[in-house]
Amino acid sequence: MKKRFAVLLAMTLAATTLFAGCGGSEEEKAGQKADTEEKSSDTAGDNIVVVADTQASTSLDLAQSWDSWYTTRWGITETLYMLDENLEPYPWLAESCEMKDDTTWVITLRDDVTFQNGNKLTAESVKKCWERTAGINARFNEVLYIDKMTADGQTLTVTTTKKVPAFLNGLCEPLTGIIDVSAKEDLAVSPVGTGPFKAVSYDVKSKCVVEKYADYWGGEPKADGAQINIIGDTSTLAMAQQNGESDVSVSMPGSSMELFSDKSKYKVDGVPGSRGQIIYFNYDNEVLQQLEVRQAISMAIDKESYASVINKDASVSTIGLYPDFMAYGASKGEGYEYDLEGAQKLLEDAGIKDSDGDGIREYNGENISLRLVTYSTKAELPMFCNELSSSAKKIGLDIQVEVYESVVEQQESGDFDLMMISSTMCPTGDPQYFADITLKSGGSGNYGGYSNEKVDELIEKLDVETDENRRTELAKEIQKEVLADAGYVVIGHAKYYYVMGADVKGLKTNPSEYYLLNKDVYVEN
Repeated sequence: MKKRFAVLLAMTLAATTLFAGCGGSEEEKAGQKADTEEKSSDTAGDNIVVVADTQASTSLDLAQSWDSWYTTRWGITETLYMLDENLEPYPWLAESCEMKDDTTWVITLRDDVTFQNGNKLTAESVKKCWERTAGINARFNEVLYIDKMTADGQTLTVTTTKKVPAFLNGLCEPLTGIIDVSAKEDLAVSPVGTGPFKAVSYDVKSKCVVEKYADYWGGEPKADGAQINIIGDTSTLAMAQQNGESDVSVSMPGSSMELFSDKSKYKVDGVPGSRGQIIYFNYDNEVLQQLEVRQAISMAIDKESYASVINKDASVSTIGLYPDFMAYGASKGEGYEYDLEGAQKLLEDAGIKDSDGDGIREYNGENISLRLVTYSTKAELPMFCNELSSSAKKIGLDIQVEVYESVVEQQESGDFDLMMISSTMCPTGDPQYFADITLKSGGSGNYGGYSNEKVDELIEKLDVETDENRRTELAKEIQKEVLADAGYVVIGHAKYYYVMGADVKGLKTNPSEYYLLNKDVYVEN
């Protein structure tokens, strides 16, 4: 018998208890916790899917930060369009979306969708949800560029501030997902979405419990519910899967994949993705404003060894920013190859020397010492950072690695010199996403303050270009310019895997990383 974590499901009572307790006293909450723990034994025979991941949202409010990625993965919220295995958008909550002119889109919603409280999904409910999200999260405005909306029954007419050729791709971004903002529940812990599973409880960065929404528009879910456990330590993540405590594991490090080769016990489903290990430079640092320093750091990275040796082939090296296998990937000869001698010569020629012989080069009379921050929940990141620190010493640069559980605070405050994170370049299947958010001056994900006038001009052209071939050309031009400028460094792109028990059915990976739980996922007993 597979071991199970206690699951908070007494289906008709737990939600009421927890929702009512959100504003209660500590004593009341403690009592409610005891009640739900007693009730957990009632659901031992239910079909509960136990998922383990190393990362989680700060809340279940899809308008906050990147929290929508998790509410979508956990089957709570849905978008008007979804992405297929080729990252092509197709209708989901919407029946269609037609472009009437350069800035007008007419969206026709399905007529059979209800929220998890029974309220019908209408154009007005979508409009109210998007207005709220746009007011909270700047990224929303970088995805859809909405100027105004008009709701009429199941028809939503959207006027954009400019031509948005990637509008359909934007409708797949989890941030554009829909919740019932008129619901009385606390949206941070009990959002009311349209998905196959509704939230029961969420212990931040610890555990989320969901139960099936029996009246789900797509048909009754096969699983009764799910529990998502957040396990920050990747060794513990692997152990939980081996012990049968998890049905599905997300973000399993490459170093652990060999543990799951027994096909009678496990299934490993994975696809190449667009998630890259990216280094941000903080352009407030005068040292990093020097092109030669950024170039030298780029040349100190042996990308192929990072992917094949350190990450045990769980990622692939890359020439540029976008994945090389995509049409808008970099061309051979762009970027900077691993070359320690070349990096040293570059610094010497720029007058950045080690004048006192202590092994560290100086800039304006001071040793170059840089803080490289990263986080632990992507196992390869600290390893990559430590290797970079070691290589940097060989070219006379001191790079000190700082590993945190999360670097959200550093992203918001700019408290770093270098930052390595795992980020998706084209999860919606279009290069504009990453260009607007990260490469453009002032982008919401441009944490280091990178600014290049030519890049900005090219992005403006990409944003309004409708011809697919020309969009590809523009994306390649943008990438080439950023690479020449050593504006960012992408080390490689991770392969996206789910490790699951052999008895898990209905689950398949998607390169967007947006999807996990759906109505067809269940555990075969």
